Amino acid sequence: MSHVFKQSKLSYAVAVAISIGTTTSSQIASAQEDGASGALEEIIVTASRRSESQQDVSIALQAISEKSLDELRIDSFDDYVAYIPGVNATGQGPGKKEVFIRGVSPGRGGGLRISALGSEPSVATYLDESPTSYAGRNVDLFATDLNRIEVLKGPQGTLFGASSQGGTLRLITNKPQLEEFSASVNVDLSDTSGGDTSETVEGHVNIPIIKDKLGFRIAAYNANQGGFIDNIPALRQISPDNPALGGVAPAFSATADNAAVAGDDFNEAEYTGFRASILYNINDNWSINAQYTDQTLDSEGLFEFEPDVSSGTDFNAQTFAEDFANDDVEIFALTVNGRIGNLDLVYNTSYTERVVNAQQDYTGYADVGPFIPYYICSYPGYATCGDPTLFVTSLFDTKRSVNEFRISTNSEASLRFIGGIYIDNQQIVELGDFTYPAAILQGFLPNFPIPGAFAANPNARDPGVTFFNDFRTDREEVAFFGELTYDISDNLTISVGARDYEIDIGLTGSSNFGQRTPGPESAAGANVTQILAGQSPTTISDTIFKVNLSWDLSDDVLLYATFSEGFRSGGFNRNGGTVSADNGLSIPFSFDTDNVDSFEIGFKTELFNNSLRLNGAAYFVEFTDLQQSVLDFSISNLTFVDNVGDAEITGLEFEFNWLPTENLTIFGSFAYIDSELVELPTTVVNISPAGSELPFAPETAGTLGLRYEQSFGGDYSGFVQGVAKITDDTFNTLVVAEQADIEGYTEVNASIGVSHNQWKASLYIDNVFNEDGQLDAGQPDDVLRVVPIRPRTIGVRFGYDF
Repeated sequence: MSHVFKQSKLSYAVAVAISIGTTTSSQIASAQEDGASGALEEIIVTASRRSESQQDVSIALQAISEKSLDELRIDSFDDYVAYIPGVNATGQGPGKKEVFIRGVSPGRGGGLRISALGSEPSVATYLDESPTSYAGRNVDLFATDLNRIEVLKGPQGTLFGASSQGGTLRLITNKPQLEEFSASVNVDLSDTSGGDTSETVEGHVNIPIIKDKLGFRIAAYNANQGGFIDNIPALRQISPDNPALGGVAPAFSATADNAAVAGDDFNEAEYTGFRASILYNINDNWSINAQYTDQTLDSEGLFEFEPDVSSGTDFNAQTFAEDFANDDVEIFALTVNGRIGNLDLVYNTSYTERVVNAQQDYTGYADVGPFIPYYICSYPGYATCGDPTLFVTSLFDTKRSVNEFRISTNSEASLRFIGGIYIDNQQIVELGDFTYPAAILQGFLPNFPIPGAFAANPNARDPGVTFFNDFRTDREEVAFFGELTYDISDNLTISVGARDYEIDIGLTGSSNFGQRTPGPESAAGANVTQILAGQSPTTISDTIFKVNLSWDLSDDVLLYATFSEGFRSGGFNRNGGTVSADNGLSIPFSFDTDNVDSFEIGFKTELFNNSLRLNGAAYFVEFTDLQQSVLDFSISNLTFVDNVGDAEITGLEFEFNWLPTENLTIFGSFAYIDSELVELPTTVVNISPAGSELPFAPETAGTLGLRYEQSFGGDYSGFVQGVAKITDDTFNTLVVAEQADIEGYTEVNASIGVSHNQWKASLYIDNVFNEDGQLDAGQPDDVLRVVPIRPRTIGVRFGYDF
């Protein structure tokens, strides 16, 4: 598909958007004449780093208010984006999720057990002003006591920096209120079809210690999500199809039996945490807010099922070692707001410490890993082979400090400015011990780090650990950013923004292979510090820009056009220089930054006394030097990242909220994405051909919902609500050898409830028709596994405000 044709499709999308807006408006105008009244809730956002109405921000922005968060029962990472078409959350389970917006992603990476060595996410996530996005492991915070969620679509690189090339997702918390005491508690009990029960208890307390001066707020929660995937009994031997066996079955193979770990509903997750904050108004011009967040996310089991041993929503898997993860995160944040003359000043600082201890079964790798027989079978000859049970224990330890200072001029002036400096320091240590218990019987001894290589853990590994990774990634960023806005006339405004960044990034460590002779002097493997000598560390720098033109056609209609850029910084490969046997090309020592240029036009309207809100946008994206994580045994038995081509994305999206009467709210949204690979470089990776679509970019997706509320006598009121979500088919990755289809689905949720003064109660059914919807899929160990939506879940929720 040519560039010209893409542009014509964009023009067609714009025409469709205008047609939809015109047709819908005329239809609703007729309804309004029949006596509808009421106004939609105004949502104040800080997407532009200033407080303003969502409808006044000239970018594609969807905000979910505190009221809507409660009505839609949005709790966890999947829920954040469930009702926003054009946005997908994927991953292998809680704490291992990633967000994609508008199809800006090459898809799932091959080495999912190696997080810090992969690409940065394409969507930045924030808790207030604190970034919480990491490669492969975004912080999965439970959504308690939030004021709103903001989803900024399209590149936000000038104001939010790296990883915001597809957009930015922000969780905005409730701050201490200084006027009056408040407290609440909410309890949720539910049961999942074919699964276990789930329970949630959450609440908050707000205390004005000194009225209008000093306040304290704390929110706490415990949420246990019951499992619904069964680990069914299974037996397994190493397959003669393993590349090293060449189709010849060993004379004897030991059998692995998963009886010790088999069981029903084994994929459980528990969120436990609290957030405490103190707000101090020093005087009319200065205030300080300090906030501390602590969360533990414990998960057990596998959050993927195997289609070959499953049927419908009877989800089953076969694993042979215990799967678990303990994810602890602490975030301390301090914000100082002040005013000097006509200048507003903001200083934000945050410190995040996150430790993930996990274990994962990967016995399926025994059938495809070319070196597995060397470790678990007799050598040479491989006449007898041991139990093929394999598992990896891992540590992901990150420390991150961020400092940002911003100044802004009078927001009412015709010429205004906002800008500042951003400093971000990260250090990630990742350890992975790959255990092959049968290797002990084959004479493998405790494995030592390679002499002279960096080692976060310098000790010998436990018996059976025949391969281990020990890496440290350092990343330091300094960026200057600014945005200048000028009112050309009373209704025409232009903004120009830029961000100049410099990132120092380095990788050190080693991948260590099993040893048959004792002592550290016999250790061998890939000394990454040595391999990358002269390559790491390095400096990445550039300047990106944004231009926005907005036109207030009337008090209720805003039109805008935007050009914006976004980026993800590059990184290093631990196996750089390895030559592919397929094509003789070498794995690059490093991979480059990938970039996004976005052209967007949109509209925002509030019609009929703000009873109808209709927003829409059309966009064209150029996505260059796509980063793709790959595990291809014909090239290397270690995961690496390469830049695999350029793509173009054309899209259309709109959302509406309508109050046809005081009691009835109808809301919905729609997204259309047409993505295409347009150019492929000469690369070591076997990638889908030019003309292919991008993964995790369903062509169409939409939501439609309604909520009816009615007041009764005696201060009672009730509601009934239904929401449907529809998404099209997609797939998981550009890497041909790892591609898997992800089927589209329709999910319907319904609820009914009643409230009286301080209390409220509701009954809900999620996934009413028990659809076996799919969120993700992959086969890194030659075992196809699919991440499903939760089967039909029936629950009750009770809340009380003190």
